[in-house]
Amino acid sequence: MRDSLRILMLNLEYPPLGGGAGPVTRGLARALVAGGHSVDVVTMRYRGLPAEADDDGVRLFRVPGIRRRLELSHLHELATYVWGGLRKSRALARAAAYDLCHCHFIVPTGIIPYTLRTMPGFPPYVITSHGSDVPGYNPDRFTLVHRLTPPLLRRVLRSAAGLIVPSAALERLIQDRFGQDTPPRTLIANGIELDRFTARPKEPRVLVATRLFERKGVQHVIEALATLPGHGHTLEVAGDGPQHAELERQARDRGVPAHFHGWLSRKTLDPLFERSRIFVLATASDNFPVSLLEAMAARCAVITTRAGGCPEVVGDTGLVVEPGDVQGLREALNRLMRDSAYAESLGERAARRVRDQFGWAAIASRHESAYQAALQRARSSAGLDQLAAPA
Repeated sequence: MRDSLRILMLNLEYPPLGGGAGPVTRGLARALVAGGHSVDVVTMRYRGLPAEADDDGVRLFRVPGIRRRLELSHLHELATYVWGGLRKSRALARAAAYDLCHCHFIVPTGIIPYTLRTMPGFPPYVITSHGSDVPGYNPDRFTLVHRLTPPLLRRVLRSAAGLIVPSAALERLIQDRFGQDTPPRTLIANGIELDRFTARPKEPRVLVATRLFERKGVQHVIEALATLPGHGHTLEVAGDGPQHAELERQARDRGVPAHFHGWLSRKTLDPLFERSRIFVLATASDNFPVSLLEAMAARCAVITTRAGGCPEVVGDTGLVVEPGDVQGLREALNRLMRDSAYAESLGERAARRVRDQFGWAAIASRHESAYQAALQRARSSAGLDQLAAPA
């Protein structure tokens, strides 16, 4: 084990709040604690959740904020987290000697350590970008904000001791947008709990688990299924979003047997992963989707697209088509539906890939290396600043 670190971790989302970045933050924080480190997380409060809690050794501090939904937040709701997070992070840093601050999302979360960076005793900070904080990544949300915030993003990045990105695709986008304004970058995949899913007999179900935005491509999955009569599979859609009603109408009009579950808790969603034979993420833009890791760990046969980091997640253990390619989806679905043995073997290969590469212990070890490198850079920078200071 490396030298024990005391880490202040910031993310407005932490389960049960949020989408993929919330479980990533929790999984990493728990793994770091299991590795002998101390982790305090400042996140957003939600109805009925306590202001402070212990989560398998991770100390949680939930700050007041306006949030109406568990799975989704709007710009004005995010802004309330920044104010509360600033106050709580300042108080915690005054009371504890943190070695490092790990911030999830360049904005809005990165505003907190950037604002506190000159406070005596506040530690150097590193950032993990999750995609939606980068202009050009997400056409569905924050487009106006992304036109206005690049100068702020550049300042937050320049002051960071390191930047962690989960996929090479996102790293390329960040390089294209910010160039030399970024700190040294480290590519570290998202992880998953290896013992989370139970092996169950697979059933003729096609599972989609995603936020229901147009770019997620659920409409293409429905269209592909509508042209495959007699396949005997039902479509299970877990998730919510602005396309919900439209997608239900499409499935009904196209004669696709579908269940729209809305947003599901992990307790309810996990059995769907375990029982579904096929999982589809037909996205046009994504970073390193946790839903793909979940499907692979649950031994689903996976179909996804070449968008973003999706091919990096599945490797050679899933079927990959072009975004928006309904015919490609149809052919991939037909192959897996007609050959259950092949679907089963693909799912087993996917589960082995997850076990070999994406367990949290291994992912946390890579973060430890990134932390140590960032701290070394911060110490070197501080030494140079002292040398440059007038006598």
